[in-house]
Order: sequence, then structure tokens, then C-alpha cells
Amino acid sequence: MDKKSFYDSLSQDYDSRYSDNLNIKMRMEEEKILSNLPLGLTLDIGCGTGYHSRLLKNKGHEVVSADISYEMVKKAKNCENGNYYIVADMEKLPFKENTFDNIISVFGPLNHANISNFKVCSDFCLKKEGYLVFTVGNIYNISWIMKSVKEGKNPMRAIKKRKGKLSVYSGGKKISVRIRYYSKKEIDATFKDYTKRIGSLYPKLTFLPIINRFGRYIVFIGRKSF
Repeated sequence: MDKKSFYDSLSQDYDSRYSDNLNIKMRMEEEKILSNLPLGLTLDIGCGTGYHSRLLKNKGHEVVSADISYEMVKKAKNCENGNYYIVADMEKLPFKENTFDNIISVFGPLNHANISNFKVCSDFCLKKEGYLVFTVGNIYNISWIMKSVKEGKNPMRAIKKRKGKLSVYSGGKKISVRIRYYSKKEIDATFKDYTKRIGSLYPKLTFLPIINRFGRYIVFIGRKSF
């Protein structure tokens, strides 16, 4: 299933799917990260139902909530979680040059994208000295590796291919979407021209080098210096 159809299908019960204690703790850490962003016009790309848009709006940001899923954007708008709403692909952002003070993409939307294509788009519409903050699923997630080994699977094949599949049940049937994982090294190299910090999140945020490499989510906090 393509990513638009996948998330359209999940829109009605999306928030309840990710309301367990672990995800609540992660949301608290994400809020700490976003609270340090300077106020301004902020793009939340892959906004989903608008959870992070609402956090930023409540702190005084002017927020553009964008997602490839029409149903997700509609739900975000119905809840008034942002200021402006648009259906958009993060690899084909329809904004003018130097539009945004900040761009965020939190809780893994980038795992559905080619991150190099996303960088081209975000570089174009992010102002100089603007902030880019995102989290992305880590290919070297030690919890997933250990779980795979325990189940008798060989995780090295998936690590080599960098690709996987996200499957859930919705409306009584199983639906799946392809995803792409990244490593800290890849993120560092792709965004080498940013002033940045790269950490790990799951559920706590840390910047300890050893833990960073094997966390569930890679956390990128960067400032565009060009």
C-alpha cells in the first residue's frame, strides 16, 4: 500500500494506537526538544493528526501543518492544532525559498522518504540560521536486533538493505507500507553542512556517543548555516 493510503486508513484511531506509556514518555522528551526552538513560522512536515503542531502553536509559533495524507491533515485542521494546513509530500515541498524559521518532522515520517530528496527541499525553504529538527528510525536499533535474533531471524539482511515493512491491523484487515531506515553515520554525512547535534530517543533523549548509535530513533537538531 502506498504511504498516503496507509495513513488515510489510520487517521481515525491514530492517536489511540500510540498512547501507551512508552510513547507518552517519548512525547514528553519530544516536547523538551521542541520547546527550545525560537519562535517563528514553523513547518511541521508529516504532521499526522497535529500533535506536535499543537505543542508549537501553544508556545507561540505560527505553524504550517503538512502531511501527505489528506485524512490526517483534515483531522489536524478539525482539532485546530495548527494555523495553516496543506497536503504535501516532504520530497516535493511546494513552498518558496527561505520561507520558514524552523522545520520539524517528528516520530518517523522521514522513514517513508528518501532523506537526500527531503534535504534538497528543506534547504530551499528553510531560512539561513533556521532550525531543522527531526527523528528517524535507526537501522541499528539494538532492541529490534535482539528481538530478531531471539525469534530466529537474521537482522543482517534488513540492515544491509536498509528497508523494511510496517504492518498494522485497520478495519479488521492487515495493511502494510514500506519504510526505509537510516544510521547515525548516514544522517551525519547527509547534513554535513549543518551545525548540529545528533542524539538518540527511546524513550529518553541522550547524546552519549555509544548509546546514540544503537537507539530506536535518531534525533537530529540542526541549524542551517548557509
